[in-house]
Amino acid sequence: MEEEFYNAFATPISIAQNTMLENETGTMQKPPKLMNIEEYKGWEERFENWVQANYLDAWECVEMKYVRPMNDDEEIIVIKDLSAEEKKKYKDEKMMTSLLHQAVKEDILVLLQHNGTAYSIWKALKSKFVGSKEMIKNKKRF
Repeated sequence: MEEEFYNAFATPISIAQNTMLENETGTMQKPPKLMNIEEYKGWEERFENWVQANYLDAWECVEMKYVRPMNDDEEIIVIKDLSAEEKKKYKDEKMMTSLLHQAVKEDILVLLQHNGTAYSIWKALKSKFVGSKEMIKNKKRF
């Protein structure tokens, strides 16, 4: 009986529409998703607001490049040997990188030239958008 009641409201079309809306705007658990590079400008603001509202410390990794500490021999210090403050910075970097991977469609992500840090992914996205905008202008000119 309960299933019949639910099915009266949840049609395949309404489920698809809800999924598309959740992808566009995000939810409390997941960030808005960039499905097409032409949607970047609107997505950028939604994503930035979402991250700053939910993971403000992680957002700093987009504004300032995170560099993992090294020892005297120029080797990366293992996580267990990092100070509490450095562990937090490392965790914020990984969180922001993870959020970007969740929020950007794989087809777009593989086209970006970055070194895997949140900072480099964010800058590469901006560069890709500017390039895309220029290509659209050039196409319109012809």
